[in-house]
Amino acid sequence: MRNRVCLTGIFVLFFVAFAGPAGAQDSTVMTGLVTTKDDGLSLPAATVSIPALNVSATTDAQGRYSLPLPPGRTSGTVELRVTFAGLSPVILQVRLQPGTVTQDVALGLTFSEQITVGSRAPGAEAQKAVPVDVISAAQLQSTGVTETMQAIQALAPSFNFPRPTVSDGTDAVRPATLRGLGPDQVLVLVNGKRRHQTALIHINSTIGRGSTGVDLNAIPISAIERIEILRDGAAAQYGSDAIAGVINIVLKSGVSRPNVSLRLGGNVGSFTETEGADRRFRDGGAVDASGSYGFKLGGGTLSIAAELRDNKGTNRAGFDTRDQLRAGDAKTNQVQQPNTHWGDGKERDVLTFANIEMPLFDAKTSSFYAFGGYSRRTSSAGGNFRRALDATDWPTIYPLGFLPLIEPVIVDGSVAAGVRGVKSKWFWDFSGEFGHNRLDYYITNSLNVSLGPTIPPNHTDFYSGALAFDQFVANADVSRGVDIGLAGPLNVAMGLEVRRERYEIIAGEPDSYRNAGFLNQFGGLAAPGAQVFPGFRPGNAVNTSRSNVGAYIDTEGDFTKMLRLGFAGRFEHYTDFGNTADGKVSARFQPDKRFLVRGAVSTGFRAPSLGQSYFSAVSTNFILLGGVFQPVEVGTFTVSSPQARVLGATDLTPEQSRHFTGGFVVNPTPAFEITTDVYRIDIADRIVLSDNFTGGRITDLLTPLGASGARFFTNAIDTRTTGVDVTAAYTFDMASSGNFRLSSAYNHNKTALVRVLPTPPALVGFENTLFSSIPPNDIERRRFTCAQPQDSFRLNGEFTRRHFGANVHENLYGKYCSLEAVDQTYSASWVTDFETFYRAGASTLTFGIQNAFNKFPDKMIPAVAFNNIRTFPRNSPYGFNGRFLYGRISYRF
Repeated sequence: MRNRVCLTGIFVLFFVAFAGPAGAQDSTVMTGLVTTKDDGLSLPAATVSIPALNVSATTDAQGRYSLPLPPGRTSGTVELRVTFAGLSPVILQVRLQPGTVTQDVALGLTFSEQITVGSRAPGAEAQKAVPVDVISAAQLQSTGVTETMQAIQALAPSFNFPRPTVSDGTDAVRPATLRGLGPDQVLVLVNGKRRHQTALIHINSTIGRGSTGVDLNAIPISAIERIEILRDGAAAQYGSDAIAGVINIVLKSGVSRPNVSLRLGGNVGSFTETEGADRRFRDGGAVDASGSYGFKLGGGTLSIAAELRDNKGTNRAGFDTRDQLRAGDAKTNQVQQPNTHWGDGKERDVLTFANIEMPLFDAKTSSFYAFGGYSRRTSSAGGNFRRALDATDWPTIYPLGFLPLIEPVIVDGSVAAGVRGVKSKWFWDFSGEFGHNRLDYYITNSLNVSLGPTIPPNHTDFYSGALAFDQFVANADVSRGVDIGLAGPLNVAMGLEVRRERYEIIAGEPDSYRNAGFLNQFGGLAAPGAQVFPGFRPGNAVNTSRSNVGAYIDTEGDFTKMLRLGFAGRFEHYTDFGNTADGKVSARFQPDKRFLVRGAVSTGFRAPSLGQSYFSAVSTNFILLGGVFQPVEVGTFTVSSPQARVLGATDLTPEQSRHFTGGFVVNPTPAFEITTDVYRIDIADRIVLSDNFTGGRITDLLTPLGASGARFFTNAIDTRTTGVDVTAAYTFDMASSGNFRLSSAYNHNKTALVRVLPTPPALVGFENTLFSSIPPNDIERRRFTCAQPQDSFRLNGEFTRRHFGANVHENLYGKYCSLEAVDQTYSASWVTDFETFYRAGASTLTFGIQNAFNKFPDKMIPAVAFNNIRTFPRNSPYGFNGRFLYGRISYRF
């Protein structure tokens, strides 16, 4: 706490050093001309506003506006917003001065919901009937991180992004959650179009086990204009997956000067092992280069962005206290320590994105648009160390034991294209989008014990196969305002969507999975397949697809000057699950410009993913049996397989949800805003991965099938999630001394189990459960109810004056429970990030510290620390890397 107070004091000193006496209380008037970007014609009836000051104006017949500002607002920077139905809104940062400030604005052509989630009404107010967070590009950059999901977590407390380790492909494609729900229960859009999911399904003991989701880290931060987070159920508006909410990534567009940036950083600090030894570290070296550029292309524009990342990884494993080469040599052997990797893996990533828009025909009432990206990411992460005296090693190949590595190659690509325009007051948009994600498993520094003790025929590198997912979506959307005698036009939007998904498992090379017949070094049965990740077998290979068709109608309008209502309904048909229909009602009541009340009620659904329906594999799991971690070959079987049917599996059905939200927004002064929203989300028939069925009669049943344990997907539980979100922001008027803004956000979230499907009758007496919900064997219950923080808080302070700026981010991550065999509660943690920058001409120099006070989560208790190796919990919401120092230089040409 003393260190945190010191840092806060440093920030205050910066504030005082650059602050001065406030200027005279003169008046400022902002004026200008609003035109269309494509033809330069004036634009009457456009809305010009400064939301922070609660002032607005409408352009006259010549497209001109005059916007008087409140007394005393004569300096600093404000956010100017200009909107017009059917045209792309423009948001500008304008520097104030006494007298008249002239700011002309040109609006470009765009239509439909890709600009703002939660409402399809053009130019809808920033404070809607449902809560929407808007994160700007400047805010994303101020976090100092390069991963998109990590940046969102730093700013939105309802978003959780832990950094798991020793979890196969999940080390590289890490899951994130919104409001404590699953990674696959949030819908992700890019420019309003549905983003494809990853091919990976998380099957290890991490947050999000049994789910798949969208990998936002495949989208470079340098390509993002802003991120919109709709914290409300929206399946009736946008379709499957939108149970927890919607995240919309809005890409940079239009003309912008070239900008390049280079960031260098690394971790420096110390930590204490489970058994008490102090360790210093200097690792995690990171080099990140990025750039973006928007330029004219014919009559339109093209915006491009790219990033290169090279992260060396971190390791916080403790020294292995076991015997290594022979009995009795613990702590006195030649094995280099730490012998295990427990931390972030190495990564090398290349990411690109582009966004284009071109007007069509001379009338310029329609346009062609396209956007998409490509990324190739490689990762290297370790499994559990194989000692020389383990049956999983051949000392003739690895005399000191070995750490097998999973080194996946992840390729992600997408392209969307469409045309949109206006005809007889109808806005129309026809588009198509294709997304592809593939993960290839390369296993290195390994062996297949059953191939024997020599090379050849044994070898150290294997190709264990791949997962692939494709999605094609076609949309047709129309909308227009209709005057039916209300206080304002009723916006009516309708649309059709056709989606086709394909899922594929590709078998690995034969040596990655086969049993070649050799016994292990002790004369017992050898574990077949590549150590750490046996390859997908021909029997696992699958190439399957499905289609669905959806239709929606979405209406919204001001029924009175104070009351705005919205109604939405959606029907979808799946070729594998049949039909579903959902609805939503929203309301916003604003009796005064400084106060409004809002709420919504909706139903939702999430169809089982193709991965949940068709994934199968055999993998090595280290499970605590009799107080000792032992390797167990666990098979994941499809629900339709004979193995799963014997264990009582039934066909999967869609998840169904009901979402209730209500809250208020208060603007006591133009510079101060408070929002509060409470919510409840009931989900029936949640799809989970069952417990591992192992031991005794289960083993006898499954041994002929090549596994000693089994699991499958099942609609096993109903849950209820309740919570509250509170946000507040205050902008200090410092006149010529600069700008100072405080913002805070708090989320309280709690999930409870309201129904657990009993173990199938076929398994009664097998001493196994379908879903472990009764202590002490309640890992799965803890995964859903307490393994993520129930309380999260973000406090951000931002100060800028001329060429200088500084940011402080205080982050509270509440207490949470473990995902290990023995329960443990981890304390809440405050984590402090600090950044300061200086602009010199076209260059900006930045220095920052993440986790400035080298905060670590509580250490794992010895019972689950796996011989002192596993130091910190892999479901820690902020990871366990410690302090990270970085510097960044940016240049705008």
